[in-house]
Amino acid sequence: MPARAAPLRILCYAVNGLGLGHVTRLVAVCRQLRRLTTVLGIPAEILFVTSSEGDALAFQHGFATFKIPSKTLAQACRLDPHRYRKIARQWIWNAVNLISPDLLIVDTFPAGTFNELHGVLDLGTKNVFIYRAVRPEVAAEPWFRSALEGYDLILRPQEGPEERAEDEVPAGLRDRTATVGPMLLRSVSETYERDGARDQLGLPAGGQAVYVSTGGGGDREAEALLGELVAAFRGMPDVRFVVGAGLLYRGREWAAPNVAWTRRPVLVECFRAFDAAVTAGGFNTVWELMHCGVPCLFLARPRGWDDQEARAERCAAAGAGRLLTSREPDAVRAALSELLEPGERERCAAAARGLVPRNDALDAAEEILSLAVDRERVEAASLLVDPGALFAAEQAGIGEDDLLQASVRVAARATDAPDAGAAEAAVEAALSLLCGAAERGHATRRALAVLKKVEPCPTPESVAARALELLEHETEVSP
Repeated sequence: MPARAAPLRILCYAVNGLGLGHVTRLVAVCRQLRRLTTVLGIPAEILFVTSSEGDALAFQHGFATFKIPSKTLAQACRLDPHRYRKIARQWIWNAVNLISPDLLIVDTFPAGTFNELHGVLDLGTKNVFIYRAVRPEVAAEPWFRSALEGYDLILRPQEGPEERAEDEVPAGLRDRTATVGPMLLRSVSETYERDGARDQLGLPAGGQAVYVSTGGGGDREAEALLGELVAAFRGMPDVRFVVGAGLLYRGREWAAPNVAWTRRPVLVECFRAFDAAVTAGGFNTVWELMHCGVPCLFLARPRGWDDQEARAERCAAAGAGRLLTSREPDAVRAALSELLEPGERERCAAAARGLVPRNDALDAAEEILSLAVDRERVEAASLLVDPGALFAAEQAGIGEDDLLQASVRVAARATDAPDAGAAEAAVEAALSLLCGAAERGHATRRALAVLKKVEPCPTPESVAARALELLEHETEVSP
């Protein structure tokens, strides 16, 4: 028996202090890495080491996590801080050594949360740093800049055209730097349209609905802040509010007749249900809302590294929403009422979509995977990764891997020139084939097997049609 190929081991470092941003960004990129490796036929093992109490997000997406208590929980449990730090550092060193990844991906903290990564960045891995914007005073620290030298690739998510991402990277490392746009958990093509999203959330088809978020829920002031906001919302009985408190929220769920709470783990799929949002200024939530065209009333929260105020000001200056300057109930209601005016809402929605016209998680995954796989192969594989088609397949009960494998086989048997248009047609034909097979009662595995028997055909559509004919014929002649 031939030896089984060793998997490509990818380890994500999501050890942070407060929120869900690190885990969310890394899950967004790893979804695309898994898709690319599936198309390429490369076995991949994608793992997380994390301190986030929101590691259920990784579980929700099928990624295994190795976990230590968060700093917040360690403090709440009265763990001695020096002992906790010692345990955490040693645990991370051991975890990285035992897993022995081919690719190590680190988010935001180049030296590690405990300044422990200097000891693991020279173990022969290819190291990737996701350099989300941090406060200028942090980026200028000598220890921060020197830590960047341990990385083979620095991915810089650029949050606006006025940013000069290269200015924050030392000159000697700029040839290792790739600039991408915001990396999001879902592309807009992977989200429910307005009516479908409202149905998912139990909202009426008509009337105005507003999303409310103060971040991942780890903010100690989140409970009081949400209480203030709900008190203001009671004075707007004709508007429905949905509070996404976040996976880390442990506070009170403030009640009001027009306020609902949700614990849905991937709420971005339903963002198009909303006419507007009241939100903090965190990276993921803000850019997901902008990408889905949801105007925002921004209530930026103070953070040690993340400059939420600058992000909110950037969006407001672009016309995608407004800054909430007062938390008084009358001020909240007045600002939100103005934002919900139909003309204003449409203008802000268009400006929001213009800020984030696309999700660059796939681009980031291409850059990362190209450290281990020939770039041309990676770029060709990415043409078959269509988020909208994968979302449609999920709604039809078709597995993601099945659609990706079917797309590869359809593309391989079509004699069309292998360009972006042909790849798009291959994905559409593969989805049509698998849906058609399911409607006729055929198992997906049989449809995939039949594709191997199809002779070359001029177009992806003709490949799928021929595969369906063979599938029907085999069913007719089987005893």
